[in-house]
Amino acid sequence: MLLFIPCVFIKAQQKISFDEALKSAYQNNIDLQKQSARIQTAESVLGESSRLPNPVFTYTREDLNSGSTNYKEWIASGSIPLNFLWNRWSNVESKEKSLEAQKLLYEAHKLNVSAQVRESYFAFNKYSELSGRLNNTLTRLTELAESAKHRLNEGDISEYELQRILIEVNKIKATASEIELLKTKFENNLKLLTGYDSSEKIITESVELNTDLDFSEEELVTNALKNRNDLKALKTLIESENLFLSHNQMKIIPDISLSAGYKKQTDDLKGTVFQINFEVPLFNRNQNAIQQSEIEVNLLEKDAAFLNNKIKTEVSETYKSYVLNKSLYNARNDIKMDNIFNTAAYSYEQGEISLVEFIDGINAFIDGSILSSELEINLHKNYSRLEKAVGISLTNFEK
Repeated sequence: MLLFIPCVFIKAQQKISFDEALKSAYQNNIDLQKQSARIQTAESVLGESSRLPNPVFTYTREDLNSGSTNYKEWIASGSIPLNFLWNRWSNVESKEKSLEAQKLLYEAHKLNVSAQVRESYFAFNKYSELSGRLNNTLTRLTELAESAKHRLNEGDISEYELQRILIEVNKIKATASEIELLKTKFENNLKLLTGYDSSEKIITESVELNTDLDFSEEELVTNALKNRNDLKALKTLIESENLFLSHNQMKIIPDISLSAGYKKQTDDLKGTVFQINFEVPLFNRNQNAIQQSEIEVNLLEKDAAFLNNKIKTEVSETYKSYVLNKSLYNARNDIKMDNIFNTAAYSYEQGEISLVEFIDGINAFIDGSILSSELEINLHKNYSRLEKAVGISLTNFEK
């Protein structure tokens, strides 16, 4: 007899550390990739603006005859526009500032990605721990329910008591399912941020991330206005556009080109020739380009003023939220969640407490476990968002 034993392939879970997740996000995040492309484009534009104009070579020849009279002449010359001598520098400086702004925006995106990874990584880790704790509680309560069925058959407890225990089992199942959905949500967020395949199962490590803060709201606002790379980038773009405005104003000077060459005629007359050409600016004085640059500078200055006020509001609101969550988190340190459930379960089995007291203990344990985990998750979320609002790692923050 042949026995066919089916093989079940279980896909291994990949364990990633916080540093690995952060490194992967920097490499694979689509926003950072887009910003890198913008930097490359700005570098290309800068290189193009730095190039000298191409010279133009001209050769003309005339072969004329009338009866027995022949006349020939040829001219070889080269010409080059002269405007680059005064137009080029302001344009190059403008493009250099534009490139600098794109690099600052990359750093702003990078800090934003770091905050998102920290938030998702820690939430996924904590919801995974909470899910495991609830499932362990569910297993213990299910065992207790089975024991209660035997006690019912023996007449030690009533049908009502058994049904109340079974109701609590189903309530915990529903709660555990909700926590599992939150765990999956943050797992998917982490995969999107880090570039991991959506079908790949990942697990995280327990991580101790700093959440302490010894700075006042005023200090944080001051440093945010100094350190926010998006604000720096906007100010740099204003400098860039002002330089480009100067470039457009210089282009009021008409196009001028200089030609120099050599000419030879049939009568053996020969020598150098020079020619200068310049445009007469009667109609087009580059007014449209100048006006567009002035409008752009004005809009950028308004954006900078708006962002300046927005940063103050962001830091203030995030700081207050952080302080509130920190105080709530610290207040929960004296609560020992595991002791509540273990004590209640043991006491109920020994007949030391009533069913009502036991169910109250279960609910206190479940509610307390969820509250404790979510307070810690919210604390890290607010700390990460405060770092993003200030624009610098608060671990490296200096007064």
